[in-house]
Amino acid sequence: MPSYSYRDYQRRTIDVKKISRDYKSLRDIFNKRGRVGLDHLSRSGILLLCGAWETYVEDIVREIATHFATLEKIDDLPEEVKKTIANYVKNHKEDNKVLKLADGGWKTLYLNEVVEPKISGFNTPKVHNIKELSKKLIGYEEMLDCLSSEDQISINDFVEFRGHIAHNVRMRGESYLSAEKLDEFLEDFQEIVNTVDNHLLGYLKMYINTRLWNRISE
Repeated sequence: MPSYSYRDYQRRTIDVKKISRDYKSLRDIFNKRGRVGLDHLSRSGILLLCGAWETYVEDIVREIATHFATLEKIDDLPEEVKKTIANYVKNHKEDNKVLKLADGGWKTLYLNEVVEPKISGFNTPKVHNIKELSKKLIGYEEMLDCLSSEDQISINDFVEFRGHIAHNVRMRGESYLSAEKLDEFLEDFQEIVNTVDNHLLGYLKMYINTRLWNRISE
């Protein structure tokens, strides 16, 4: 089976697919010539799809961090993760925070005090922000390097489009968003998530010998 994060992503996009289906059904029912004003539905689908993408990024980083917490020693972690933990402890207001790293305490500190707060504060899932999160929490800035430059540009453009829909009043003459365009976004992000899930599996296998998730057929 794919990662838990991947399976949750699939569930989160169900409503987006329903929106597309309902849009097309209503369009057929109206059966009018010319354009039918239904793109409030497809625009809503964009918000849900971007939310699913953002949550997938958060979930997969958390899932990998949870696997890292099964390692026996803190020294077995990727260098960037050790650096993140060290900086957190060094800059903490409690002078004895370093003592929590002993006897496996680093695992709880890593997950609860380092990973979760940074994930909770994550937003705007553009490529740069995702790479920064991945670098600090799982030591892998190259998380999205499996994607083409075109895909990475598409991610940034899509997130900007989501922000435009969420924060701006619709302008006169603004492009109409069809159900077919929403379907294109769905298909594109499904391919992106497939590729990233497989890519991160390969990265995780460099550190974890136990059984992990399965690759997705591409």
